[in-house]
Amino acid sequence: MGEFGGNDYVFLLSANKTVDETKAYVPTVVSAITIGVERLILLGARRIVVPGILPTGCIPIMLTLYASPNKADYDRYGCLTKYNGLSRYHNDLLRSQVKALQKEYPYAKIAFADYYTPVLTFLHRPAIFGFDGSSTLVACCGAGGEYNYNPIAACGFPGATVCADPSRAVNWDGIHLTEAAYRTIAGTWLHGPFAEPPIRSLA
Repeated sequence: MGEFGGNDYVFLLSANKTVDETKAYVPTVVSAITIGVERLILLGARRIVVPGILPTGCIPIMLTLYASPNKADYDRYGCLTKYNGLSRYHNDLLRSQVKALQKEYPYAKIAFADYYTPVLTFLHRPAIFGFDGSSTLVACCGAGGEYNYNPIAACGFPGATVCADPSRAVNWDGIHLTEAAYRTIAGTWLHGPFAEPPIRSLA
């Protein structure tokens, strides 16, 4: 069910909303996701995975568009703190709604799937997962700049190039993760610990 929410917040921010103004929309977005899950259950769905959103402040598009001269605006991984705070707020609200749905519909198997924590884990210990620790915040496919993201020369457009080994990169095009990153996250969702409960247990 999703991933919903990430684009909503990116579009609001690109419309010159502040992070605090954007946060005001989070309950509405989470409510829409919750209503959608409930409708699926009432239509007969019995196994549903509800994913949260990525740590927005760690994504090259956000790091490029909202770069700050103030080092205090970044965390120890180099991510923008306040944008990650927005992601955490969304994920916390969504997780609580999933728990409420689990109680209300005990005959349905519903899992909350965490994107946020695995990505931070990649940044903290990249070598364990086979990623290049020098470029965890850099897009594999892009057209230059500190994070290899250029909004007017995005991946696939003239001027963009691809890194030598995408399997060693966390981010693909400045917005989406690489297949390698998604594959690792999928494993943590299937078997744990980043799905509540693990998807294999929904069978």
